[in-house]
Amino acid sequence: MSYDITMCGGKDCPLKNDCYRFTAEILGRQDFFGSIPYNSITQSCEHFYENSRQIAQIAYIIWEKEGKINGNDKIHWQKAKEMMLEGKTPFDFRNE
Repeated sequence: MSYDITMCGGKDCPLKNDCYRFTAEILGRQDFFGSIPYNSITQSCEHFYENSRQIAQIAYIIWEKEGKINGNDKIHWQKAKEMMLEGKTPFDFRNE
């Protein structure tokens, strides 16, 4: 099913690798912001859309590799976010 999304070109945005609007595979109609919405003064973006699907996939793989012990979900989520910022993808973890 296709959907509409406003994408972000990213350019100098420090959040781009962790933002769905930059990393998403385009499956439907899309538009792009006329200028990068990142605000360097507040160091935030009002249109930031966390790429939670990839973070969840990485966190799940971390959980599996650490013995499937419950209760560390927040730690796994944070590790996954940090790894995504380093440019890792779920595919990188499946092949380790």
